[in-house]
Amino acid sequence: FKQYRKEEYSPKAKRILMEQLAGGTAQLSWGDMFSLARLCAGCGRCKQACSGKLSAGDLLADMRSKHSHWSQYMWDIWINRLGPLWGLFGRLAMMVPLSIAPSLMKSTLETAKAMANKTDIKTWAIITKSAKAKIDVSKPVVLFAGCTANNVRPQWGQTARQLLEAWGYTLLDTNGFNCCGGTMHHAGRYEVMRTMQDQNINEWRKLGKPHIAVFCASCYHSLKAYADSEDDNAPLNGDDGQEWLASLTPLAGLLTDAIATVTADKPAKYGYHEPCHWEQKDGDRLWLSDLLSGLNKGEGLCCGMGGILKMTDPDLSNNMARSCMEQFSADLRYVLTSCSGCTMQLSAVAAQKEVYHWLDVVKVGR
Repeated sequence: FKQYRKEEYSPKAKRILMEQLAGGTAQLSWGDMFSLARLCAGCGRCKQACSGKLSAGDLLADMRSKHSHWSQYMWDIWINRLGPLWGLFGRLAMMVPLSIAPSLMKSTLETAKAMANKTDIKTWAIITKSAKAKIDVSKPVVLFAGCTANNVRPQWGQTARQLLEAWGYTLLDTNGFNCCGGTMHHAGRYEVMRTMQDQNINEWRKLGKPHIAVFCASCYHSLKAYADSEDDNAPLNGDDGQEWLASLTPLAGLLTDAIATVTADKPAKYGYHEPCHWEQKDGDRLWLSDLLSGLNKGEGLCCGMGGILKMTDPDLSNNMARSCMEQFSADLRYVLTSCSGCTMQLSAVAAQKEVYHWLDVVKVGR
């Protein structure tokens, strides 16, 4: 709605139109319905704002599941089969100047360039655990890194594991876990999503129901939905669901009593983009602001990465990201965030700024 300023693109209008389509009373053409169904980034803000907790994104996903389209299958292939090649796509894209790219390909090329790994980022702070810290390490931990970290930024997972080990946690092997499945929900690929959910739940049970540490807001949001009490189709309920939610924790939540030794490379001020999927309960931002002074929270809303918008309308997706970046003052050169998808998305359009996950700029003290 902020991009188009037309009422039919608001969440409420989309729900009204889609409900009529679902009931068979609407007069919209297939083309109109299809265009409308593509315009959702799956941020979930409509559900948060609605007193009845209605979600335009969920209804659109239901419509996609009932009206299959080739883009949904391509998204499935992109996530499930081509993930190991994302970094290669990024490196190849870096060889193509944006100035010579066809206009229809520029947004896609921007996104691809962001997938090239960055390994020369300077360290802002050395993180150690306070000697007075009282940490309960009796329960082991599995680190749920997510697709982007595993395929594009493996150093995030390495740093996260080092931090957890420094705090004294016992880390378990995570090879049995796969994608959280959230992106398959947005695509309407419900059977694929349920297969992913079942595999992750079975692995968690097999390992004795350990803590699940997550450093991506979108992964956390999707994993939390496994035990959504408002969803009759959620795979976990009752005591099992409560145990799952109790086990699920943001990485920063396990790193209590942290001490930061700031380096000369840390900027005096830096921006912070708050991911939609923390649902305004962003513990990572509070953890960072306590450790690293100078945090300036951005006022932008959704970065445009969610759902399958990157495939269905890459220009709109990237324009949403630019709107987020425009909310930061010109004197802020660096922006941090705590979501893998947000990092990739904002990096693609950052122009004169650098966008990092906070795991990029911290190291573990020895």
